Amino acid sequence: MSDRDVMQLTGLLQKLYRAHFGKMVSHLLLRYTSLQLSDAEDLVQEAFTAAAAAWPKNLPDKPDAWLYATIRNQASRFRVRRQFHVPLEHLPADPVMPVNSEDGDLHLLRLLFACMHTRFAAKVQLVTALRYVFGLQVQQIAELLGSEADSISKIIYRQRQQLKSGDIAFRSGFVWWSEGKVDLALKVLYVVFTEGWKIREERLCEDALSLTREVIRRARVSVPDAKALYALMLFQLSRWETRMNEAGELLELEKQQRNLWNRDMIRVATDYLKQASTVPAPSTYILEASIAYLHATAPGFAETPWQQIANLYEQLNTMAPSPFVQLNQAVALHFAGQSRRALHMLEELERQPFMEHHHLLHCSMARIYADGDNNHLALRHYRKALWGKPSPEEETFIHGKIKACLQAP
Repeated sequence: MSDRDVMQLTGLLQKLYRAHFGKMVSHLLLRYTSLQLSDAEDLVQEAFTAAAAAWPKNLPDKPDAWLYATIRNQASRFRVRRQFHVPLEHLPADPVMPVNSEDGDLHLLRLLFACMHTRFAAKVQLVTALRYVFGLQVQQIAELLGSEADSISKIIYRQRQQLKSGDIAFRSGFVWWSEGKVDLALKVLYVVFTEGWKIREERLCEDALSLTREVIRRARVSVPDAKALYALMLFQLSRWETRMNEAGELLELEKQQRNLWNRDMIRVATDYLKQASTVPAPSTYILEASIAYLHATAPGFAETPWQQIANLYEQLNTMAPSPFVQLNQAVALHFAGQSRRALHMLEELERQPFMEHHHLLHCSMARIYADGDNNHLALRHYRKALWGKPSPEEETFIHGKIKACLQAP
């Protein structure tokens, strides 16, 4: 194979791994009830190793079907402890598999709920779900949770050892109406969606969206929160295609082409938000979805009801205090014409060790100074933003702002 062919094959394997790892693990656990989680993971890893060895010689017409057939073949041999080997070329060409089906989502949701076991610490629950349900690699999980990769590896290793000594019930004892499990699952789904949105990994967003829809269909508690979260995701996804220009550069909200936002998606999201809002008191999900609704339905950036958005952020911060909620409230206040109050809030946040060097904080302060024609202070904060940990796309965006400040009269 040429170097180009090798790169294409590697890319295909990585894409299939991200898309199917969790589905394959849950498929094995539900099909072969004697398997433990660690066994299922090993079998899926072995299937991808086999693919990497076999596909350079003969790439199957349906690579995902080949992988599902392989894991079932391996699981059967593992289960009955047979010693003989069934050649890969003898695998069925077109097996039935849970790809893009309601059953596939249901199996994944069962696995997610199983990871939300009260016997595990909250961080362990989250790491387990991110690894086994969504197929994130150790380094991805570490970056997402702000931890060292070695720390995440140790959590996964200890979890595997603990499960070997007494596997939790991934197939039985499944209780949809456990409010604690539903609430934890929604938090994980929100984290996964946010990460997919941040790194522009559409597959993660779609997985989170489809599993949230499955919660709505199956759960008996916290359904209004699930509907609000589903609405929030749809509002965000409605402008997926407009977040960047043709050069792959991030676009600020006021520069996005609103005529290209997906209006059908916005209408569906609005309906789900209305259904969720029938409860007596709004939850954090309802408040966040309401903010997204105001953005999505505003005729233009200038016509956005910024004061109403700022008020919702204030209410949200009362329910779930967060420096990022306060930051967003400050930005909304700035666009509502209260720049002095907004800067005061951001200066207070800058005194917090966690936020002191955060790039989003300094970008927000720089924007307020730039809008006030104070390019000197705007330039200072944009440069401070580079000291944080912006993504490559964010770093390019910040450099563009610095250039604009230097060219300003």
